[in-house]
Amino acid sequence: MEGTENSPARERVLTVAERLFSERGYATVTLQDIAGQLGMRKASLYNHAPGGKEQLYVEVMERNLARHQHGIEAALTGAEPRTLRAQLRAVSRWLLSQPAINVARMQRIDMPEITPEHATRLMGAAYQALMVPIERAVEAAYRRGDIRFVNGALVAGIFLTNIEAIRDLYQYDAPEIPLEVVVDDAIDILLDGLHRR
Repeated sequence: MEGTENSPARERVLTVAERLFSERGYATVTLQDIAGQLGMRKASLYNHAPGGKEQLYVEVMERNLARHQHGIEAALTGAEPRTLRAQLRAVSRWLLSQPAINVARMQRIDMPEITPEHATRLMGAAYQALMVPIERAVEAAYRRGDIRFVNGALVAGIFLTNIEAIRDLYQYDAPEIPLEVVVDDAIDILLDGLHRR
């Protein structure tokens, strides 16, 4: 946040705010909720976020998205063998190891609650962090001759939406098979379709 210094106390504020916003969304989280989780007075939060709840939300979401971009890019570059299937599986493992980011909820519910400037900034950051690395992997697979020409943004969107949907579907009812196997099946369907070969 502009005008505030990094400190262990500020880091605690950001961590708690990020968790609450990620779990419940912008509209339902109050500064009092964040302060209560931290055991501090609501007024004390303004020392860490002079711009209030929206400033805090924008910062923690940008931080979350930067972490996601780094994790996705590391998964893509570290995947072996260097195939789109292996890369998507590596990204799926990383995404499943993180708290859900739920971009669909952000776009439908959170963005209308903040200023248009912040909404545009966050949705642009989400696109760059989540979609662009996967789009690039799809384009690289095409250049290698591994796949036919497809819209990389569409593939990235379908992939990310499937991961979120599978996670939501099994949030309270664990599948009989490991979640990673379910996700791998979804990746296989995305890449191979349903037709017998």
